Amino acid sequence: MPCPTCGATDERTQILPGYWRCDAVVGADELVSAPSGAHAPDGPGPSEGTRCGAVYSQQRGDDGGPAHCRCGDPAIGECTECSHPVCADHSDLWLGWRVCDRDLANARLRARRAAAEEERRREQEAAAAEAERERQRTTLLELAEEDSAWLLYVHDGPRTDQEIRSAVHTLRGLTAEESTALWLHVLPHASEPETRRQGLTRLAGWAFEGADYHGRSWFLTRKGDWYRSGSYGATATEGDRWKKVRFDDVEKRAVIDELAWQKRVDSGLS
Repeated sequence: MPCPTCGATDERTQILPGYWRCDAVVGADELVSAPSGAHAPDGPGPSEGTRCGAVYSQQRGDDGGPAHCRCGDPAIGECTECSHPVCADHSDLWLGWRVCDRDLANARLRARRAAAEEERRREQEAAAAEAERERQRTTLLELAEEDSAWLLYVHDGPRTDQEIRSAVHTLRGLTAEESTALWLHVLPHASEPETRRQGLTRLAGWAFEGADYHGRSWFLTRKGDWYRSGSYGATATEGDRWKKVRFDDVEKRAVIDELAWQKRVDSGLS
């Protein structure tokens, strides 16, 4: 369709679907929109013309006649993909833009392919996550004894299920005497000793207790003696509730299990 202002057809730029901007360089006297009664100025015009810049819609074909769809019906718009005039029967709106039936079929095919690729990607991510969870459930980390004790006792962040199981596996392999020696080696680096009242005396050491310890608490003194209580949260007025116990394999496993359970709760795993 020629420019309705200057009549040029070769130099134009599409700025929106169905809308064009004329980029032809013409003289002022060549503009077809100039008033019919206006007289050309005396003398020669300027040596350089100006760009037309008119913006118009493609309502007619390039031959000057009305724009028609390929089927011969009058066009109601222009395809945003191929810029061909289209009628209502051979076009539809796609994401707010008019598209011919051919490009619409291609767009829907691309959308289905993209959706299938996204579904495969999600399935692959889910499978990879499940494989990683299975790996953590079936494998153990090689943790040092000191690292295992630190991992279960110190509250410095959540732990993974694999870390907790690996620490429990390592600590269960120690005897009761070895466990006591290990805690006496690790605990001074974890926290300062605290005091608990025991009758008329005070115990200095470290507590193994928590809100999710199933009503059991332990206290290890700096001398290596173990005390057990049936409640959580010792105070200075409850001095007669700590009882000295012989730390054997049963007590060792109970301490490890309660440490692991508390750590699971803190980490959101239980």
